[in-house]
Amino acid sequence: MAQKTVGQVLRAKRAKLDMTLNEAENLTKIQKTYIVALEQDNYDALPGDFYIKAYIKQYAERLDLDSDKMISAYETGDLIEVREPTDFSENYRFVKPSERLEEEERLTSKKWQHYLPITILGTVAALIVFSIAAVVLLNKPKDNKIADSLYRFSVASKSSSTSVAPVEKASTPESSSKAVEVPKAEVKVEGAGQALVATTKNMNTPVKVSLSVAAGTSVWVGMTNSDLPEGQVTLNDSTPVTPTLTGNETVLTLGKTRGLTVKIGDTPIDLSAMASADSPSTLTIKIE
Repeated sequence: MAQKTVGQVLRAKRAKLDMTLNEAENLTKIQKTYIVALEQDNYDALPGDFYIKAYIKQYAERLDLDSDKMISAYETGDLIEVREPTDFSENYRFVKPSERLEEEERLTSKKWQHYLPITILGTVAALIVFSIAAVVLLNKPKDNKIADSLYRFSVASKSSSTSVAPVEKASTPESSSKAVEVPKAEVKVEGAGQALVATTKNMNTPVKVSLSVAAGTSVWVGMTNSDLPEGQVTLNDSTPVTPTLTGNETVLTLGKTRGLTVKIGDTPIDLSAMASADSPSTLTIKIE
């Protein structure tokens, strides 16, 4: 048994799953910088104790770890006991060089016996091909008089044939006065619990997202793939923001949704499907 910190357990499990930081970010919807802070036990780089516990719980559950045990170890500062892989080297047997040579000779003998039927079949096939080629060469005509006469007949027939000029089909011009219909912008919201996905179509580019809160309310918001300074902001009624999206998929990490208003372009997003308006949640925006 070995003892490790919460961050060491998270980093070891991600490495065991052969998962990159970008893949962990997409799986947990937690910003990559916060994942690195969790794995390094650098809790000062995170927003606060509430968010630290929420991120530990969300990250541990996505990695199939005991989230309650991880949160308890963070609160008490204790180390977590983990099982290390068993060393099987003690069961290995040393093979003498003479024994290895005998084994290699035995395997070489078996390989030759295995390939012997294939070698015989290949030789027979080569002899058959050689015989056919010899027969064809021996029976080849000595002159090409028949072929030459056939060729002259074909050329004469072709020169005496008449060509028919193609008839062009008159094209009817289409009306150029038909109005071009502009596709209507669409936003489809799906999901449940504490994670929603908003899929947009036919949005004017660049796509902007408006974030504002009700009077007397403050909400922490983290945002990927946008021009939001430092990728995060704490909103209040006097500091609404309208960042521009810089990618086809953006993840908003919300401290809570109560009192928060989110608009994609001019379309407001219904956040009532969140299971708890006072708990951390995520809103993923996909642009098609």
